[in-house]
Amino acid sequence: MLSCKQVASLASQYLDKDTSTPLNWQIRLHLLMCANCRRFVRHLKITRTLAKNIELTDNAIDTETIWKHLQEKIQQEKSKNENNHSPENKSQE
Repeated sequence: MLSCKQVASLASQYLDKDTSTPLNWQIRLHLLMCANCRRFVRHLKITRTLAKNIELTDNAIDTETIWKHLQEKIQQEKSKNENNHSPENKSQE
């Protein structure tokens, strides 16, 4: 079985679907059993998504705007995740 260190180093390839089928299954198996690695991969996926969605104007790097935009997106994701896991939603299932 893969170690946490191995999964962390393969996480980007895994998200890009650049891993072989046997390796993909090994990573999935590890993620099923390891909450820390699941969290790491989930955060990496969110970070990559946010980075792709940042729009820069005039080719200038405005770090304050980027930071505020990232914070807004993170709050939106948190709210979405909290709403999906709220007791009301679980009672409807």
